[in-house]
Amino acid sequence: MFPVSVAAYVVALVLVIAVVERVLAPGGLPAALAAHRVVPRRAVRAVAVAVTVVEAVLAVLLLVGLVTGPSPLVLAGVAVLFAGYGGYAWHVTASGRGGPCGCGGAEVPMGHWVTGRAFALAALAALGAAAHDVVAPLARFDTQLVVVLLAAATIGILLWHLPAATRHPEVAR
Repeated sequence: MFPVSVAAYVVALVLVIAVVERVLAPGGLPAALAAHRVVPRRAVRAVAVAVTVVEAVLAVLLLVGLVTGPSPLVLAGVAVLFAGYGGYAWHVTASGRGGPCGCGGAEVPMGHWVTGRAFALAALAALGAAAHDVVAPLARFDTQLVVVLLAAATIGILLWHLPAATRHPEVAR
């Protein structure tokens, strides 16, 4: 129960952080997509908006599900989203296109750490989807849930900042 609960809450936290950062810096993702030169230039804005809407919808559904018990379909959708990000990051990195990841906040270049983080989050979401029935819901607040939330916050924040910390060593200090 504990590892699955932590996995689900890590994914929820990172998804919420991503949505908040997209809202606070709405030009970040379109600029990154344009720099990657994968999406046609005239579709960049539409793709950025679509990605943000999908992230926001999945974040809301996941947060609502964590109150009463998460839906395996929502967690599977989040797993597919992060796996898609991992595949996209791998493609951009492998093709040498470079540019910022568009992940939000810090200007993190697309690279292996961004790719690995996306695939790690996909795996955590898939674990949550596979064993959704043992995720500790927020409605059953107890000491075990407090430990789950603390562990998830720690792991989620570390995962979110890992690519920036590897790029900018002063961030890691």
